[in-house]
This record gives sequence, C-alpha cells and structure tokens, in this order.
Amino acid sequence: MSFTSYTDEKIKKLDWIDMGLTKMACFAFGVILVKLIPALTGISVWYIIAVWIILAIRPLYKFFK
Repeated sequence: MSFTSYTDEKIKKLDWIDMGLTKMACFAFGVILVKLIPALTGISVWYIIAVWIILAIRPLYKFFK
C-alpha cells in the first residue's frame, strides 16, 4: 500500500466537521507562530495575498471543472 492510497483511505473517513476543525487547528498554529516570531508581522500583506492566490488556484480549478 502506497502512502497516497493510505492517506486517501483515511481522509475518506472524515466528515465536514473534521475538515473544519483541521482548518481551525491550522489557523491556530499560524497565530501561535506569529506570537512566537514577531518578525512575521512585518511581512507585507501583498505577499500573503499572492501566496493565498497561488495556493487556491488548483482547488478552485478542480471545484469548478
């Protein structure tokens, strides 16, 4: 069993609440990271928006395809 098939099998067991909790956990990790490394607050908002757009392209493409 390959790693991707193993993770696909495990992800299929998750429902929408689990996915939402995972997103919130990632958000909380980001907040903790900024609190621990205050220099991260100096990053321009435009860089963050650019990364957000780049990361959103594939899921949005697959969703609307």
